[in-house]
Amino acid sequence: MKISIFVNLKNEYVKNLTKDIISVLSQFCEKIYMSEKYRDDFSDSVCFIDKGELMSSCDLAISIGGDGTTLATAKQASFYNKLVLGINAGRLGFMSGLEKDELELLNKLSTGEYSVDERMMLKASVYKDDEVISEYHCLNDAVITRGGLARLIDISVMSEGRLATSTRADGMIVSTPTGSTAYSMAAGGPVLSPDNSCFVVTPICPHSLLNRSIVFSSDKELTLFVENDVYNNSFLAIDGQESIPIDNGARIVISKSEYSAKLIKIKPDNFYEILSKKIIERR
Repeated sequence: MKISIFVNLKNEYVKNLTKDIISVLSQFCEKIYMSEKYRDDFSDSVCFIDKGELMSSCDLAISIGGDGTTLATAKQASFYNKLVLGINAGRLGFMSGLEKDELELLNKLSTGEYSVDERMMLKASVYKDDEVISEYHCLNDAVITRGGLARLIDISVMSEGRLATSTRADGMIVSTPTGSTAYSMAAGGPVLSPDNSCFVVTPICPHSLLNRSIVFSSDKELTLFVENDVYNNSFLAIDGQESIPIDNGARIVISKSEYSAKLIKIKPDNFYEILSKKIIERR
């Protein structure tokens, strides 16, 4: 078995945890790959290769860090149809399959004693004058937000050629079921089990007493139009990692991505047990 490790070395603790993980993996792995930039940080039991080759070279990937690290790794892995196991070294770790004190369960990777949790992704296509100028794939969400000034923007959502909702707000979140426990939930959206296949559209601070989230089937395309006033602008944020300016007259088409993230699940906890442990009881 060949495993690539993707790590977020923000502090010395994560580095030490990664060393412990490597020690366990070396007992059954043929190869353990890491980025060349970590050559001075880890032992000779690791093969250091170019970062761009990590995903294509492995049988599966391990992400060590918080949800942001797992999110980025799982999305990259989806383009290669590879499995990802997230090991939580952060605060929440909602997408992680193991906690930092459960490393003894890593040997289940070699015996195949795990299941795969497949997560739908969405595609956001930005059009200008009927031409696609950019496309992005999201595991959590595509978010339209206002610029730096505290001025509302107007956002309309069309489904099957008809107006579904229109609102003045700070922005609009279009999330996957996986993303329903992230920004969408913080904005008042519903929590959905990740085995669903749908889009959740949630306004951010709408200037209305009636606006609520709307859930759309993922077999329908959504088209979003944004209007800024002369003093404001808007942006499209992709999984909280990229920010793209959106001009007046542009439209954003949301559809189901042809890619899906595949997360390894070793423990028997179901989604609602994880939700209770990580979010409800944590309060």
